[in-house]
Amino acid sequence: MKRRQFLGYAGLGAAAMALPVPAAAAESRPARPNLLFLFADQMHGFALGCMGDGEYRTPNLDRLAKEGTLFRAAYSSAPVCTPFRGTLFTGRYGSETGILANERPLPKGEKTLAACLNEGGYRTGYIGKWHLGGAGNVAIPPELRGGFQEFIGYQCYNDYASNVCFFDEEGRRIEFPKHRTDATTDIAIERLGRMAGRPFALFVSYQNPHYPLQPSPEYEAMFAGARVTRRPNCSDVEPYTPTASPPAPRPRENDPVFKKYGGNLDMYLRLYHAMVAQLDANVGRLLAALDRLGLRDTTAVVFTSDHGDMAGSHGLTNKGVAWEESTRIPFIVRAPGGPAGQTAKAPVASVDFLPTCLGLAGLPPKQGAEGADLAPVVRGGAAEPARPVFAEMRGWCMVRQGAMKLVARRPELAPEHLFNLDADPYEMTDLVADAARVAERQRLLDILKQWNDRVAKRS
Repeated sequence: MKRRQFLGYAGLGAAAMALPVPAAAAESRPARPNLLFLFADQMHGFALGCMGDGEYRTPNLDRLAKEGTLFRAAYSSAPVCTPFRGTLFTGRYGSETGILANERPLPKGEKTLAACLNEGGYRTGYIGKWHLGGAGNVAIPPELRGGFQEFIGYQCYNDYASNVCFFDEEGRRIEFPKHRTDATTDIAIERLGRMAGRPFALFVSYQNPHYPLQPSPEYEAMFAGARVTRRPNCSDVEPYTPTASPPAPRPRENDPVFKKYGGNLDMYLRLYHAMVAQLDANVGRLLAALDRLGLRDTTAVVFTSDHGDMAGSHGLTNKGVAWEESTRIPFIVRAPGGPAGQTAKAPVASVDFLPTCLGLAGLPPKQGAEGADLAPVVRGGAAEPARPVFAEMRGWCMVRQGAMKLVARRPELAPEHLFNLDADPYEMTDLVADAARVAERQRLLDILKQWNDRVAKRS
């Protein structure tokens, strides 16, 4: 494996701030909008000021929501790292592709989102955590890259402060002596500069705020000693999770991360807020780069996350469960010519992201893809979709329609939970055994069974 340090990226944090508008971009803007798709890792859908939590410091994402469309009820169709990515790039559910666990590759022969965009004349690029087909601080071979033409990333490495490196298209290692979040943005800004001038679709995958929580000192200081309000359904839990890549020190008392927030959920929450604040600042850097490059009015910007973080809600940590803190994700879209400050309340899901990206690009839908094209909604020319949305993992599946959410246990599809999220947003009053809700529970269960039978047959 060849190694290089800062090739083309040395001092990029400062250099990128002064990027000129490329001549090609100034002379001819693309007829179709560019696409900048940003997604976080383990950021739940409530971790935004614009979602009503004033303790989160997300001025850049809040501004993006004011300039575009905020989807208030977005769900991860499979709330774990790799399964989310599988759905994003295939437009199909995990039950259809077999991607319902980490490190699974994209199916061989599958037409991906990148392939659709390539065929449509877009230059496609990917930056950051990949986590499809492996793990570790390693390069992703071409056959695992999902058809992206430009690619600089790593499989999955849970460390922000050391061994921060990315691997380019030729597998060369590029090292950065800075926080992984900042390095990801440095690369993204450089790639924006080089891709401008023809239609491009750039996907930027941040590891932030996935554990271990290691914000840069200035962001940690923002929340030092701050009182962070726990969600009403939260109980005290051990927030520390050892990492597999890299292997966490053993015993856990030797892990600097455990020393910082082991046994202390309030410290974990403060650091989570700090990680989100650092992510927001980097989103702000990217938005500013679009402005400097003259790309703002020709680029659709999407921000979301692969899944949420339980952080003590219902006595749980991490993700992969059907509770709102795990399945709900942020989803903001700013499209050229679209209305500002629009709020969409109808439930949507990450299976909608592939058709929406193609819709924003003005390209035909992918045959066999699930989900809905939300591009007409974000352009202000269509009503929100009124239809059920689904999420799943191996041991459960769920449907939400309107305010009602039903969770069933797999494989027998036995109803486990039923909630009215309008009346009970924290899922503290389970209606599954309510005699007055029998007909409603059965109606939702029938919808869920029909969906489950269909996607299982397509696997």
